[in-house]
Amino acid sequence: MAKVTFQPAGITVECADGTSLFDAGALAAGVAIETACVGKGTCGLCRVKVLAGAESLSPYTEEEERHLGNLYHLTRVRLSCRTRVSGDVTVVLAPRRGRGPGGS
Repeated sequence: MAKVTFQPAGITVECADGTSLFDAGALAAGVAIETACVGKGTCGLCRVKVLAGAESLSPYTEEEERHLGNLYHLTRVRLSCRTRVSGDVTVVLAPRRGRGPGGS
């Protein structure tokens, strides 16, 4: 079992190895990850920034490179629907589009 912690809410959810960060968010009450494609990897909205546990995540995908570029080593941003967990991870939800850093 993997543990995913979503910041800034501090909500932690346990999930099976291989679960996407998007699906782990759906398991956690109060964690709403923005999406238009409902986890199909086509909209690029479900961005999360990896704070800890990057070694417990699946490799960067073609869909992620298409939406986010190849700067993961600088930004630490992943698409939650394309990123699968295999251990403990901490992420922060990216601000919603059209909103400031505080999400409001």
